[in-house]
Amino acid sequence: CGLMGRVYARRLTLEVPVRTPDGGGGQVRGWEERGAIWADVRMRSGGLKHSEFGRTPRLQVRIKTHALPDGHPTRPIAGDRLRDGSRVYEVEATHEDLKHVLVILASDVPGERTTP
Repeated sequence: CGLMGRVYARRLTLEVPVRTPDGGGGQVRGWEERGAIWADVRMRSGGLKHSEFGRTPRLQVRIKTHALPDGHPTRPIAGDRLRDGSRVYEVEATHEDLKHVLVILASDVPGERTTP
């Protein structure tokens, strides 16, 4: 899948947050698969994030893909997730550059990895 000669090699699955009743009067956040995008994933930075449970590794990535119109069902927004095999990235921000490329800034979600 290419746009103006650009080829995106990684297939990422877009997941959006959904709330479902927990049976006790509350709600539980789950994830609904919304589709897939082809993208280029590059490391932005890495380090240790301090939390109440100590330090956890944090990998930040820059993801580039075809620009999609605002409101398109497969255009990621902050709070969505992108799954890349066993890795899960939380979308922090998005913007479109002058070449009609959607740039997504995201962080690896520790503990959300699954085995393929």
